[in-house]
Amino acid sequence: MSEVFNWSAKQTAENIADRKISVVEVTEIHLARAAAVNPKINALTETLSEEALATAKQLDAQRPDILPPLFGVPMTTKINVDQKGFVNSNGIPAFKDNICDQDSPVVANMKAAGGVIIARTNTPEFSMRWCTSNPLHGVTLNPWDNAVTPGGSSGGAAAAIAAGIGAIAHGNDLGGSLRYPAACCGVVSIRPSLGRVPAFNPSATAERPMISGLMSVQGPIARSVEDVRLGLHAMARGDNRDPLWVPAPAQKPLGDAALRIGYCIDMFGDGVDQAVEDGMNIAIQALKDAGCTLVEVTPPHANRTGELWGDLLHTEVSHTSLSTIRDLGSKEMNVLLDANLSIYQDLGVSGLLNGLAERRTIQRAWAVMFADVDILLLPTSGKRPFANDLDFNTPESIPEILNAQKFLCAVNLLGLPAVAVPTHLDHGVPIGVQLVAPLHQDYFALDVAAMFEREVGTIVQQLAL
Repeated sequence: MSEVFNWSAKQTAENIADRKISVVEVTEIHLARAAAVNPKINALTETLSEEALATAKQLDAQRPDILPPLFGVPMTTKINVDQKGFVNSNGIPAFKDNICDQDSPVVANMKAAGGVIIARTNTPEFSMRWCTSNPLHGVTLNPWDNAVTPGGSSGGAAAAIAAGIGAIAHGNDLGGSLRYPAACCGVVSIRPSLGRVPAFNPSATAERPMISGLMSVQGPIARSVEDVRLGLHAMARGDNRDPLWVPAPAQKPLGDAALRIGYCIDMFGDGVDQAVEDGMNIAIQALKDAGCTLVEVTPPHANRTGELWGDLLHTEVSHTSLSTIRDLGSKEMNVLLDANLSIYQDLGVSGLLNGLAERRTIQRAWAVMFADVDILLLPTSGKRPFANDLDFNTPESIPEILNAQKFLCAVNLLGLPAVAVPTHLDHGVPIGVQLVAPLHQDYFALDVAAMFEREVGTIVQQLAL
């Protein structure tokens, strides 16, 4: 039964529904997989063996007549989200005893969908990096190549999914923290539209500041587009604790006419790595083979998007969480913070208000672009996955890292849905692209991603641990 850990979430749920396997058996196999491979990659901070098996036994014993969509499917949650009875440390030693007394909405939704949460996954300090390490739990490794980053901040979630630990992982995305780990680990994710998945941590002592609240979302990581869709549907159930939650509107149909897909390989004029260009060319050809019309476009205000993301976010940090990071962050985290603050501007009050107005101007211009193209194809990053902990080990590389990640940050600035999908392996390391859709067209983005996946396939089956 060792192949069970490679089953998709859909296949797992179907086999449980057909009584071909019990929830307990599935859970035990995934826990055994975690015990076997996590020591090699350090993706999990905690395996919830006792609670997971208790949940599995209860599901088997009290099986309802109509099963929830992900009944018995093993899942993981990230350690920066509240889960009752477990610590939300956000990778910060000072919060190592922050045991939660309630589930956050996304965790409650995963449980309501029938999910069995088997583990908690690693994140960097303050969940503010594109690598995943912290003083509490150490360094998470990429299961494809330990020398390169698994991505961040949901690097533990993506590494676990790639390694066959769980079928759906929870993560979140403020500057690419779902899409970049998915790209680095050769799996799939969606950065949902703002408000699609309810977000709130009951253990928080204050409301989340406005800018990060406008640009951060919760979402799923999985090994296929179909499973990401299932994960998003489960996570997106409404919760009154998030007043910004938005129910899914009607989605644009694929229709009979050929989709018109815009693409831009070098959106910022900085050049991209050859492996990134190769991935884009693979994606362009695959979508042409699927019957789509591909047109080269230049997204409006492209260069300003990355800068404005950084200026807004770091203005907020300077006036809200700066002292906390100074006091509670590691030496390396403070070096990273100093580098970021030297690159981005503190806009002040008037600059912040003007920046938010400028954000709306850019959102409008992109909405007009989407009247001409159905969806936009972009790299996830301008660079092949970086060396693991490059930002900490070589601080002089931080400007280069930030520059490469503008493809990710632009999407967060505008609040748009984007699906990250793998294209190929470059010398054994995954490379991927992202499909960016109009606001609230999350499921349409997944429809196009599924079309792409049918042409290219998935790569994660090639990983052996």
